[in-house]
Amino acid sequence: MLMKDIRDLPAATRRLLVLNMVNNLGSGLIMPFLVVYVHEVNGLSVTVATTALAVVSAGALAGAPMAGRLADRRGAEVAAVAHLTVQAVGLMSYAAASTPAQFMVSAAVFGIGIGGAAAWNTMLARSAPSSVHPIVFSLNFTAVNVSIGLGGLVGAATVSLAHPASFRVLYVVDAVSCALVALAVVVNLVGKRSPATERASEPARKEVSYSILLRHPAFLAVLAAGGALFCVTYAQFESGFPVYVITHTRLTAAELGVLFAANTVCVVAAQLALHRTLKRLAHTRSLVTAASLWAISWALVSATALTGEHAPQFALLLAAVAVFAVAETFYAAGMPTLVNALAPDEARGRFNAAHSMSMSIGFMVGPLAAGVFLGGTGAGWFLVAMCLVCLCVAGVFAGARLRLPDQVTRKSEPDGYAPVRTTTSQPEEA
Repeated sequence: MLMKDIRDLPAATRRLLVLNMVNNLGSGLIMPFLVVYVHEVNGLSVTVATTALAVVSAGALAGAPMAGRLADRRGAEVAAVAHLTVQAVGLMSYAAASTPAQFMVSAAVFGIGIGGAAAWNTMLARSAPSSVHPIVFSLNFTAVNVSIGLGGLVGAATVSLAHPASFRVLYVVDAVSCALVALAVVVNLVGKRSPATERASEPARKEVSYSILLRHPAFLAVLAAGGALFCVTYAQFESGFPVYVITHTRLTAAELGVLFAANTVCVVAAQLALHRTLKRLAHTRSLVTAASLWAISWALVSATALTGEHAPQFALLLAAVAVFAVAETFYAAGMPTLVNALAPDEARGRFNAAHSMSMSIGFMVGPLAAGVFLGGTGAGWFLVAMCLVCLCVAGVFAGARLRLPDQVTRKSEPDGYAPVRTTTSQPEEA
């Protein structure tokens, strides 16, 4: 069933999924090694390395609205090519950097390029019928996770502190991959736009600005709820969760790595197991399910405080990352689909950019909150608070289902949907 649905997707959609995999394979090469590269290879302080990470997030926050505006004015393909090019420049700068100032500049340029990721969701949304958006976005999420994981494995097998130049080679390779993907977008997509993209790129189309978001209270509510959820889920999984595991349980750093690997495996398994469900489930119900499962996941993590034994703690945390992976799968199918269902086509780039910005803000606030609460004796209350936030967001999405138009909350098409290869149905403006 999954392979049939993939084959039935428009050819442009399949190409985009493959290109995004290639791009994220390159990202996986460098993602785990920035701190090591800055601190160990270049002899700079850990503070410089962590500051560079913060600058990347700030750059992504600045790059997202630029990408959204460019996507609506010139087309998502143009925005993707521009930001991939900027990303490649940032990566080449990383490879040549050796001083704090150079790393800050490189991080800022790279972050602006990363902010253009919103253009990919815009292209994916415009490349396929809205009825198959849950399939498209869930497949994209799984493909990205797999490619980043594979890239990380390749990078780990390649770099060595005994050969510092090996780190610089990874950044050059990632820059080349960005350039090749940008070239592929130009060659394979710009000249073969779907009718929906062509309509969005016509000179006579309605001009819009970011003020259009203010006239969509439903979207603003979804945006705020999604940002809060991102702050207490993804951001915590990469910041607060590792700190809690190392400082409040008996697990080792190696076992923490096992937990992250288990999460990746569970993401792939969940995609395979839940494919039919994701096709049928309404967008808001997917999000209610995701938020509820994340609350359960954090409850399992907090339960480790009830035992001081290694084996029960490890079992609870394995269960937690598995539930977390299932929640990720529901969220990946529901949130981008809901954002694009609410978006009028002439502002689709801006709506996706606003969603990207909310995630960036959540990723910036999340680690700060974790640092405040996990650094003292408030870890248990912090986990309880994250559970409550997840449940509150689930309530928001459940209530949103009652207020949103039917075409926004509708289920995906049942089995046997007819793929549209020459026209693209667009959701009505919410």
